[in-house]
Amino acid sequence: MKKSTIIMIAVVYIASIVFISLFGMRAIIFEEVIPVTKVECINVSDDRVTVTESNGSKVLNIPFTEPGTLDENGSPQGTFVYINVRVYPDDATNQNIIFVYNEDSAVGVDFIKGTEGNELRVLLFENPISFPLTIKAADGSNVSELIWISVR
Repeated sequence: MKKSTIIMIAVVYIASIVFISLFGMRAIIFEEVIPVTKVECINVSDDRVTVTESNGSKVLNIPFTEPGTLDENGSPQGTFVYINVRVYPDDATNQNIIFVYNEDSAVGVDFIKGTEGNELRVLLFENPISFPLTIKAADGSNVSELIWISVR
């Protein structure tokens, strides 16, 4: 190679470094938001609850023993149910859920919430009751599932 070619390559190299330093290439950092596509109640039958299907909705049948309360450690006692929920996709940005229900039809049901106001998915029952409960994604995607709670 000729000496002039090497000098020209060096000048272009240094000029490109100076050009990028002065005018810069702005780095853009995206915070990708992954919306919820599906919310599903994944409760299965066990010694506390019997899960059945009716008209395409899950029905959680809970036998009433005594009114549900929280003990001094915050553990539920008496008649209660833990709503197991799976939010899809697993890497959704906001996996919080909210319970939507008619307050008139859910009299005697205590929905336990955390200190930040988020749903802890624990329901305490004061008396036998039957009502529909909608589990809705809290990210604003309007994704939800309807289940029925029946305490007898």
